[in-house]
Parts: sequence; C-alpha cells; structure tokens
Amino acid sequence: MPRRYDLEGHSHYLTFSCYKRLWLFKDKYLCQLFVTHLAEAREGMKFKLWAFVIMPSHIHMLIQPQSQSRISDILHNLKRLYSVRALRYLKELRPELAAGLMVKAGGGDQSGFWQAGGGYDRNIFGHEALRKAIDYTHNNPVRAGLVKTPGEWQWSSARFRIHGSVEPMKMDIPELF
Repeated sequence: MPRRYDLEGHSHYLTFSCYKRLWLFKDKYLCQLFVTHLAEAREGMKFKLWAFVIMPSHIHMLIQPQSQSRISDILHNLKRLYSVRALRYLKELRPELAAGLMVKAGGGDQSGFWQAGGGYDRNIFGHEALRKAIDYTHNNPVRAGLVKTPGEWQWSSARFRIHGSVEPMKMDIPELF
C-alpha cells in the first residue's frame, strides 16, 4: 500500500480506477450512487471537497481532511463501503457485469469493484497547485473527448464552479476563489 501523508492544511489529489479499468460508470445509477456516498462520507468523515469528476472508468477528486480525519480512513470509507453498495446493485440488476468482476483472493473468488492498490494520492499545498489540480480535474472529460466544455459533463463539480448548480452536489469553496 502506498505511503500516505496526513499533513495539516494539505489537500489530496486522489485518483482511483474501476477493476480492469472497465467503464462501470457508464451506468448512471452507479454514478448517482457514488455522488450520494461521497456526500455521506464528506459529512461523516469530515473533509472538504474541492473538486471531483466521475469518468467512465475512474474517479478524480480533490479533498482536504479536517481535524482528526486521516486520508487512509477516508479512502477506505469511500472505496470499500461504496463497492459493497455498487456490487449489491450489480449482482441484483446486472449479473452479467458482476460476473466479470470476480477476483481471485485468499484461495477463493470475490467481487472487486475497484482496481487493486491504493490508487493515486498526491499532496497538494499552495493556491497555484490547488487551482491547477481543480482545473485538471474539471477538464478531464474534455481531454477524453466526452464533452466540449467542462460544464457539460453531468458527473463533475465543474457544474457547480461554472453554473452555480448544486447538481450533482454542492461543493466546498477554497479560499483562493
């Protein structure tokens, strides 16, 4: 597991991918479920959410843990608890897709929603680095050729930044804005 640094005042630029980089987030229900779970985790785990984007095969987000929150605990909550909900949905309503998510582990098979490993975690500090990370996150769907402008992508905080829309969710606003 990668070493994570919990430094007061640092934000974390996180990326984690779906198992085998499958396009699991083509399913709108899974996107909405992640947004709901992210909102619950933000409240319960006490972190600021600066930016996020749900891409078809992965997620980028920029968060800042508050007070006693640790980034490893936040990631565990985000990934593990979400995968339980998502896999339950897939097994019930998309069994053919769920069957493709079987992973050999501990001498048996188990379902895996996320790619193994800790994903990508980079500490961000300073206003310029934070601004660049937010811009990179919001422009991800444009670079992937999914939309022409960041505000068009439904599953991104760019809609809040550009249009003031609280859909898919209201964001925290860093001091630099």
